[in-house]
Amino acid sequence: MGYVNRRNRTIAGVFLLPTATVLFLTTIYPMLYALYLSFRNYDLAKPFIPRIFVGLANFQEVLTSGPFLHSMLITFKLMGVTLFFQFVIGVGLALLVTQRLPGMAAIRTLLLIPMMISPVIVGLVWLFIYFPELGYFNYFIGLIGINPIPWITSTQWALTAIAIADIWQWTPFVMMGTAAALQSLSPEPYEAARIDGNSNIDVFLHVTLPQLKPVLISLLFLRAIDAFKIYDIIFVLTKGGPGDATETIALYIYRQSFTFWRMGVGAAASFVSLIIISVLITLFFKSMQKSAAAR
Repeated sequence: MGYVNRRNRTIAGVFLLPTATVLFLTTIYPMLYALYLSFRNYDLAKPFIPRIFVGLANFQEVLTSGPFLHSMLITFKLMGVTLFFQFVIGVGLALLVTQRLPGMAAIRTLLLIPMMISPVIVGLVWLFIYFPELGYFNYFIGLIGINPIPWITSTQWALTAIAIADIWQWTPFVMMGTAAALQSLSPEPYEAARIDGNSNIDVFLHVTLPQLKPVLISLLFLRAIDAFKIYDIIFVLTKGGPGDATETIALYIYRQSFTFWRMGVGAAASFVSLIIISVLITLFFKSMQKSAAAR
């Protein structure tokens, strides 16, 4: 028996070895190397100069840096706006697409298309839509007498333009998750609410919404993590500009690492970002535990 168990463990180890090797080379080693760089002054433009140990100087610079704090503000502002509209529109669409109406299956399929497109392609599509002279937005608003809007070249409009593109792409994700949850709800509470004479709004607020709370929290957590790391659409549309009007944390890390070649500062900013994401994950699990306890 002992021989069989050892043989099974050996076979399992052989099969796990390729996966463990790939995981180490693509995830664990890069993270450890980034942690190593975060404590050193490393200029990528001068790779042969010794990487001097500077302790927590890179972290201190990041946390006291005006551009980093500005990028943090832009990130949370963009995240707050996009998540709000994605959930309001997404839940509304979920209530619509779960109705038994003619052609609803085709509508559901069409509404899911944006989230299936690569963010880079989404950025390029919206770049054409926002084009100052020939873009579709300015063309249609011109038909009603409104002057062209510099969507991606104005500090006033650039962040709004990015938010619209992100909302368009990821609202279907919220819709899909909410619709799946709606279809799994028990019908008994709805029958009791209708017998009591409650309106549709009361049923939604006091019956549907409480049952959807765990799912909505999960969707909010997943979208918040993804929104915090938003990079592709911004890079394609504005590259963080005009100026630094749309520079999120991801763009700040990119600029420090690959524009100014300050890999140590970029690595330190990455770990600050990781800590923030870890806090969000902790809050998510605490919220889920409270929700489970309340039930």
